[in-house]
Amino acid sequence: MPLVLSFGAVVLTLMTFLASLPLVVQKTPPTRQRNISGASARTRWLVVRSLGGSWYLNGQPMSAALLSRQLDQREGGPDELLLLPSSALPASAVASDLAWLRRQSSIPVRLQAVPEVIAP
Repeated sequence: MPLVLSFGAVVLTLMTFLASLPLVVQKTPPTRQRNISGASARTRWLVVRSLGGSWYLNGQPMSAALLSRQLDQREGGPDELLLLPSSALPASAVASDLAWLRRQSSIPVRLQAVPEVIAP
């Protein structure tokens, strides 16, 4: 009889844990809030590198030379660049693309492995 009760308690505990698991997984991590009182919101540009070697800036295809000129502009530029490389690119290619972007501009570049939803 004690074995049946202890087995029942273990099963009940396990089932409760499994039932609550989806709720725990669905919670989004807390976001950092920026204090932007009196200052404009930070802007980010998304730079995508495709497997075929093409560059895209905020969804618009462009050559490396044009991208370099866009990054070198002084006014109206972003506060941050997010590099979204193709998942099929080898790590060495991603590293060289990241280094190339950092040489083109003084804008901070961050590698974004998984695309995030960016509110306008």
